[in-house]
Amino acid sequence: MSGAVVAAALLIPVAASGPAWAHGEESDESAVLVEQAVALIANSAYEDQVAERIDDSLMAPHKEGVDLAKVRKAQGLIEEPGYSAAISRQVKVLLLDSLGGKLPSAPKAGRPATGDETGTRVVLDEYRPARGISDGGDAVLLGLGAAAIGGGLWLSHRLRPPHTLRELEHRDRRHREAS
Repeated sequence: MSGAVVAAALLIPVAASGPAWAHGEESDESAVLVEQAVALIANSAYEDQVAERIDDSLMAPHKEGVDLAKVRKAQGLIEEPGYSAAISRQVKVLLLDSLGGKLPSAPKAGRPATGDETGTRVVLDEYRPARGISDGGDAVLLGLGAAAIGGGLWLSHRLRPPHTLRELEHRDRRHREAS
């Protein structure tokens, strides 16, 4: 009986929760879809994903707040062969310009950001720091760290109280005599 109760208690959270969808309804506002395309570019998405979001923004029924000529120009750039990081930056700039530099998710003036609002008007590119020793400053910090560790070990040996050494020698002597 108690095993059944425990099993039921463990299954309650699984059975009671509904499905969690990572995607909701696609927006019908061009401005939101253009912002999503900018976010995809900033997160290094595939050009097909960005092109699809741009196409969706051009076909959306609500086109308020978007300069569609700049969006079409961005669409032309992304459809050209030889898509690269430079073209990606140009597309991002065109899309941001098409919104007038204001993202739809930015909070309204005078109130805090809530819900899915970002609280910013800038979409930053993904941060990818250099790995390993990339310049002289990294080498200096590595050298200073090694010197600090070495100096600490030397000082701990040099400044060890004399009674600890005697205690260690007596312990070793007693251990050898017992063997």
